[in-house]
Amino acid sequence: MNSISIDQITAKAPVTLSLKQKFDLQLTEVLPAELAKSTSLVFASSKNLFQIALNNKVQALILTESLFTEIQSQIPKNISLWTTANIQECMSSVLQLFDKNRQHLTHGIHPTACIHSTAQVSSSAHIGAYTVIDAHAIVGDETIIYPHVFVGTYCEIGKRCIISAHTAIGSDGFGFFTDKSFLHHKIPQIGKVVIEDDCEFGAHCAVDRATLTETRIKKGSKFDNFCHIAHNVQIGENAMVAAGFIVAGSSIIGKNLMTSGGVHVLGHLKIADNVILSARAGVTQSIKQSGMYGGYPLEPHKESLKTHVAIPKIKKLRQQVNKILQHLKLNTNPTTKE
Repeated sequence: MNSISIDQITAKAPVTLSLKQKFDLQLTEVLPAELAKSTSLVFASSKNLFQIALNNKVQALILTESLFTEIQSQIPKNISLWTTANIQECMSSVLQLFDKNRQHLTHGIHPTACIHSTAQVSSSAHIGAYTVIDAHAIVGDETIIYPHVFVGTYCEIGKRCIISAHTAIGSDGFGFFTDKSFLHHKIPQIGKVVIEDDCEFGAHCAVDRATLTETRIKKGSKFDNFCHIAHNVQIGENAMVAAGFIVAGSSIIGKNLMTSGGVHVLGHLKIADNVILSARAGVTQSIKQSGMYGGYPLEPHKESLKTHVAIPKIKKLRQQVNKILQHLKLNTNPTTKE
């Protein structure tokens, strides 16, 4: 079991961490306060979590700055303690030291991977077991590709990307011509996929190659599991997309997109920068202004919440309206009682 020193933690996040007091010890894990022990590091943002950690003999804590100010007089001397302005930002750096899942990863290509002789794979990349990288594909520096990933011909993956298991980059776009006999004839998809630097894809994602040019995912974009990006789509910088996102062909999405789960976007649409889409939103028209949207049909988020609240009341409202119409003898075709 690897152990991490107090100095290693301080050095890992010098901007987001401030060491307030030091007690030398080696740490083996990061755990919630209720599960922690003396060799655990605990993040605490409330007095309750702080007290639970102390009860469990924890000797290394990272507190929010506001909590530290509030309880400073209650802090024992025999612990190491840091403060941070933002717990999540601090976690993004510190947890890397304790990441057992990636400690076994090394630069290079697993012997079971199938890499075409014309593909260009950086010597600092990690290519997992049974991955296929096809002809003329490019994989950039420090990119991690997990087992059973497919990277198609001429597709490009930038630097420091993470592609999780069973994801396909450069599968054929869904393009067909249907004749008068209703027979479907495949339109060859002769373009490629370009994934820029610092992008991440979860498991079981599919990014289709373009019909003629390229499908492009711009730098810093992050996708959860089970996302589908169709042919010719462009997604701007720093997207943050939850599971079940599906976008149809040729849509162009601006930077800083954020979605909850299960969002669907029709093809040939344009979405402005800085758009947030709530869970199960259905986008059937272009979005020209930044903001938060939800529902199907899509509405501004606050309006979509009102719609969701009203839906269960529709049956009762119909019954009430029908009674009013009958009372006023305006309903010449009364419906059957619901």
